[in-house]
Amino acid sequence: MIKYTMNTTAMKIPSDKLLGALKEHSEKKQEYLEKIEKTYSGKRVRISSYLENIVLPELFGFDMNELYSNPELAIEMELRQKIFWLDNSLDDSDGGKTDIVNINGSVGMYFDITLFGQKVSHDRSGVPYFQTHPVSQKPDLSLIPPVDFYSSGEMPPLIKMYNGIQKISGLKYNNRISVDFPSFIRGPLDVYIQLRGYENFVADTMERPGFTCAFLEFIADQRANWNRERCHFLNQSYQPESTFIADDWINVPFISPGIFRKFVIPAYKRIEKQEGILKGFHTCGVITPIVQELLSNFPHIKSLDVSGWNDFEKLDRVIDPSVHFHLNFINTFVLTGTHEEHREKLKQIARIRKRRGVSICVQAIVRVHDDFAEDLNRMNRFIELARDLTS
Repeated sequence: MIKYTMNTTAMKIPSDKLLGALKEHSEKKQEYLEKIEKTYSGKRVRISSYLENIVLPELFGFDMNELYSNPELAIEMELRQKIFWLDNSLDDSDGGKTDIVNINGSVGMYFDITLFGQKVSHDRSGVPYFQTHPVSQKPDLSLIPPVDFYSSGEMPPLIKMYNGIQKISGLKYNNRISVDFPSFIRGPLDVYIQLRGYENFVADTMERPGFTCAFLEFIADQRANWNRERCHFLNQSYQPESTFIADDWINVPFISPGIFRKFVIPAYKRIEKQEGILKGFHTCGVITPIVQELLSNFPHIKSLDVSGWNDFEKLDRVIDPSVHFHLNFINTFVLTGTHEEHREKLKQIARIRKRRGVSICVQAIVRVHDDFAEDLNRMNRFIELARDLTS
């Protein structure tokens, strides 16, 4: 069995050499992938992977709060992370083939939650802490002010981060760093349950269905307005043809098919009416009992994110093969599962791909073992096995 070792070059490169080093390491990864193409001739399953953000502060030695407030540090750590992953992951990502490097301008994964008055703080490693929102104590929408693109929640520091990265890119990197401004893709159910609380949400659906509908409509409208203002801020025209929803609380049995049908579908249709046809959908939950209803209401979804909590083959049996599956593996399954467990699951994918398009994500890698090198070793063995069994 091949033993992979952790490459720590990304931690040692001088900060002013990072951009050039990224191109060199990207070219080296591309050479590796060209060999993979020759080894696995014909159409093969593409495999991606990524580090969960909470592993980064420990790995690179910074405070996540500083990363979310310091544009120069954000650029440096994004470049180091990209180089580290090129050096340490055997997935199919190659870092890109252009001279422009895209990075994220972020102040946290939950900036969109803060737009509605939710206070979110982070510890040094990036673990979020959510303060209680007033609407969790009283079902009253007047407790949630309308979203203002420039002033609500974390928007002032997000805009400052975006402008700061752009300025540094021009001064230090000859504009070879481009920054992505986030979109509001989070679904209304995620926002509702985070603000109101899960138990309150379930009670609302039974005792206050009118309030539940109004709350979800409000969130959908604020999302659409924010995305419209985002285009204005970026000097882009707002003529959306399609949209995407990521709603992790779509997770049966926590959300019943009845709740999905009565409350969620109408909210999604409201988003679609304002933002364009729904073509992409993501959830980290179990969707098998409701997926046919999702696809019948939104037939333009032709690629579906499928979390590892689902039965892949059962899902395959009930969905038209024209829909592509992007299969996401649970990180603990990859990092702690046995070789035989991995083989059994990957053989399922080999059967599924005979009738539909499939891609794989070995996702959210964290440190499970004392030595992070062991986690990377297990991830890479899984990726290699996936190539062997699904190609």
